[in-house]
Amino acid sequence: MATVTGAMTTTNVLSNQLAIDIGNEISLLEPDVQPLAVFSRAASKERTVATKFKWLEDESKARFDTTSSTATSTVTVIPVSNGVYYQQWDQVLNTRTGEQFRVDSVSANELTVTRGIGSTATAMNSGDELMIIGTAQPEGDTSKPARAKNPSLVENFTQIFRTPFEVTGTLQAVSFMVKPSEWNRVARNAGIEHAKDIELSFVLGRRSASTPGATEDRTTGGVLSFITSNQTDAGGNLTEAEFNAAMLQAMRYGSSSKLAIASGVGVSALNKFPASKQITKNDETTYGMNVTHYTSPFGSLNLVYHRLLEGQKYGGYIIIVDMAQVAYRYLANDEVSRDTKVLPNRQPNDADGTKSEYLSECGLRFGLQRTHALITGITS
Repeated sequence: MATVTGAMTTTNVLSNQLAIDIGNEISLLEPDVQPLAVFSRAASKERTVATKFKWLEDESKARFDTTSSTATSTVTVIPVSNGVYYQQWDQVLNTRTGEQFRVDSVSANELTVTRGIGSTATAMNSGDELMIIGTAQPEGDTSKPARAKNPSLVENFTQIFRTPFEVTGTLQAVSFMVKPSEWNRVARNAGIEHAKDIELSFVLGRRSASTPGATEDRTTGGVLSFITSNQTDAGGNLTEAEFNAAMLQAMRYGSSSKLAIASGVGVSALNKFPASKQITKNDETTYGMNVTHYTSPFGSLNLVYHRLLEGQKYGGYIIIVDMAQVAYRYLANDEVSRDTKVLPNRQPNDADGTKSEYLSECGLRFGLQRTHALITGITS
């Protein structure tokens, strides 16, 4: 027993005698999964009965092509980039010169043509834009051969997401001075991380199937792995002209109203435009979250700040998505569903503790990639 000379103070009294003042709840840096799982929560849900799911996509007839070499005003054989686009009797416009010509026959990537239909034959440059504007057949002619394109087959995989959480029996039995209990705390945190795993995979993931052991390991392809068209690199400062050009591409096909998930830098870039006067903020809940509506001459965006778009690269992204072409596909049949669930009692039979886990087996259907768009490289 120690002897204290003089006054007893808070520094020399036995520490176990002092009351402990601690908040009654543990604060969490990311307390709500809703703003973190923006995309996966907004997507409609559809079941799939196979780990590899497929869908078919169709598109309109190609109308634009280019010349692949120069041609004088008298040349009647025109090399083009894609001869398969053309048929006899097609009327084609050189958009640079204004000359219209008729396709008389097609051989591979060469067109035999009649020049100057209703216009003046003019020398062509390599790379001139050509537009198929229609067909014109002679009176009394027989029908030309029918043409049709097969739809394209697109596929993706489901991915197995597992996030366990566990405490010992002893820890479950002790009392805590703060809330929530340790079991509830680790369960909550595991659920948030599980949702973030799915969200990041649906946005950034790449499709794959490999066999690292005795069974197959599959990953689902995310948004960025599908968007190959309609990409704009801001290269630093995003200008209003660049954004309008990206909107023109994004809104050419698909819905007139789309979801834009944006990094903090991307949101700030949009808010600086004079056109930001057209942004109407409201408390309506669209896609299950608060949004900012941005109206442009080409269509409207439901703009959402995405907290997981961060870092040196993705911190400068705005992803424009046509949600009508997107679905969250979970593996299920008429008896068993692998949509997100908590599986209890995953510990061994003789374990002195409790273990559970979140499990999801799901993948992303991302259709018609030309209905979506991507803006990258934004720094301001």
